[in-house]
Amino acid sequence: MKANWLPLSAAVALALSSVAASAVDFHGYARAGAQASTQGGEVYCLGNGNKGHKVGRLGDECDTYAELTLNQEVYNKANNKWTLNTLVAYGTAEGNRDLQGDSWQGVGGDGPWNGQRLSIRELWTGYQTDAGYQIWAGKRFYQRKDIHLLDLYYLNNSGYGAGIEGIDVGLGNLSFAVTKWANDRSVKRIKADAWDGAENDHTLIPTNRNVYKLDARWNGIPVGFGTIDAAVIYALPFISDHQRDIDGSSRSTQANSGALVTLEHNSAVNTDSVNLMNKFVVQYGTNGFGYVGQFKNHAGENYTPDIDIQGVRLIDWGTLDVGNFGLGYSLLWGHINVGKDHNANGNNAWTYDRSGWEYSVVLRPEYKWTEFTRTTLELGYSKMKATGWVAATGDDDPDAYKVTLAQQFTPGKGFWTRPAIRFYVSYLGGTQLSKGNLYFSAVDGTWTAGKAFKDANDGHNYQVTVGTQVEAWW
Repeated sequence: MKANWLPLSAAVALALSSVAASAVDFHGYARAGAQASTQGGEVYCLGNGNKGHKVGRLGDECDTYAELTLNQEVYNKANNKWTLNTLVAYGTAEGNRDLQGDSWQGVGGDGPWNGQRLSIRELWTGYQTDAGYQIWAGKRFYQRKDIHLLDLYYLNNSGYGAGIEGIDVGLGNLSFAVTKWANDRSVKRIKADAWDGAENDHTLIPTNRNVYKLDARWNGIPVGFGTIDAAVIYALPFISDHQRDIDGSSRSTQANSGALVTLEHNSAVNTDSVNLMNKFVVQYGTNGFGYVGQFKNHAGENYTPDIDIQGVRLIDWGTLDVGNFGLGYSLLWGHINVGKDHNANGNNAWTYDRSGWEYSVVLRPEYKWTEFTRTTLELGYSKMKATGWVAATGDDDPDAYKVTLAQQFTPGKGFWTRPAIRFYVSYLGGTQLSKGNLYFSAVDGTWTAGKAFKDANDGHNYQVTVGTQVEAWW
């Protein structure tokens, strides 16, 4: 009997085509390296992945970090598409010290031997409609905007929420979303009126304050040369009656709303000999978003409801490729104006002026010797106004600076070509390093992070490191 292979072959072909159509999309980002101080002892980095790198990230990353993304198209019919999106991130302890240990880095601890951090950063589903826009819900990185040289996300309203995005309105597209931020004041212990008269009885007060953020975007507005992206985020804190009744005289009961407005102009020149990309950004924030007026990472994500401040930030950054020459650059300036009355009952809880300015300048020129080799120089400088947040240092306006020289190996000449294998030497100094914590944690007139660095380096106010690193995205 002769077998009829036609139906079987057709079924196999159909099965194979279905598998191909639903193949998992795998992409991500990763960096890892090793560094040593020429002075011996521990390596100190001025920036980190949480706070950014105000004098540039090249030669100033003391961590291992990776984001692994797996996306799956689960349904596609008549231009209606459903996707499931996940992202798992791994990183060593996020701080200013090199805490990388041996080859076995487990999950769950903070030290080099006890394990590190593992997190599900994204878990969301998107429904791409036949009209072109997408409806989504879950946890996701939401339309983030960053300066790569600084590892600084100047707009990042990521987290749990839902929304609709990509509505075509002719002149660009609209997106709307609602996300949640939990402002954790920790659990507060307050003495209660105990029925048994015991003096040590206490009540546990839930002081976590939920904040819901309304997000509206209008992206791709044509303006002649380039386009404009506009974003407005409005924060609505919710404080329970129970919290107000129990803790009515505390800052923790305040629920100030606030807004963050971002305007970004995008321009580009792409020819056979020149590739230029530039972004100019203006940001304004009020109350819990007012910290945008300083070198603050992830603006739009966290929100503190008991703050009455205003901040403005100007940014210009971009990249340039001309023949064998490349350049990355970043200019950032911010000003913050802080009020003094932060107490719900009218008392001046903060009695000193914390208003001031801060700026950062980073340049990364490089020369491509071949398609696969380049020499890169990164120069960074930052300065801040001494204010009530900044402890006395003997210097009016504390600064920080860095010079890094690196030899890189990349599969191509473009500025964004990755992966990159690097060997570098880096010089780091300034009064923010030797005398202070760059994020203001002043204690008794001393800056604790700076003191820790200085003690670890035999009193030196500078550091010279040599190291190697791989950075990749795919």
